[in-house]
Amino acid sequence: MAKTELKSLISFLWTPGRRRLSLDLEGDAEAVALRLAEALRESEEVTGRVAGGGVKIRRLPRKSKVKGIFATYFYAVLQENGANCRLVGHFQWHPVGRIYAAVWMALSGLVPLAFLVAGALRGTPDSTAKDALPFVIPLILPLLLTGIIYLQRRRDLPDEWAIRRWLVALKGGWQEFEAEPTTPVDQEFPG
Repeated sequence: MAKTELKSLISFLWTPGRRRLSLDLEGDAEAVALRLAEALRESEEVTGRVAGGGVKIRRLPRKSKVKGIFATYFYAVLQENGANCRLVGHFQWHPVGRIYAAVWMALSGLVPLAFLVAGALRGTPDSTAKDALPFVIPLILPLLLTGIIYLQRRRDLPDEWAIRRWLVALKGGWQEFEAEPTTPVDQEFPG
């Protein structure tokens, strides 16, 4: 397994750079938040919420392969950037999913360790490798967990790509909208 793949296996505790996204958007944070909230209500691809400068977006469950706490979410904040703003965020599992996976990973490390200690304590000078086999089998547990997390990350990549495409397309649509001549009413309620 490559070094980058190993990093992606344990990245549920933090977010690697390739799972981050930053978009410069035209307009102040309040106006962009209103436009983003409206776009989320009208979207047939994603769902989410915008509250207090924070953004949480996920793919609609009927379009996603991954559901529940292991679905990919885009967590972001709107940051003022002069007259405009920047949407800065990352793709991650739901916090409950990350906690569940972290606990499972910790237990999958402790159980084999307990079995190895028990096997060492029960060993005698006459013990053979065959006698140690039942104590070594639990070592497969961390490998199994690593494989499951890797496969889960691979399964949720299409959802991440769909959210990225939706955000980039949305940004493009907003820029085209703002490039058109506006009336005073359009300036009060952009998007």
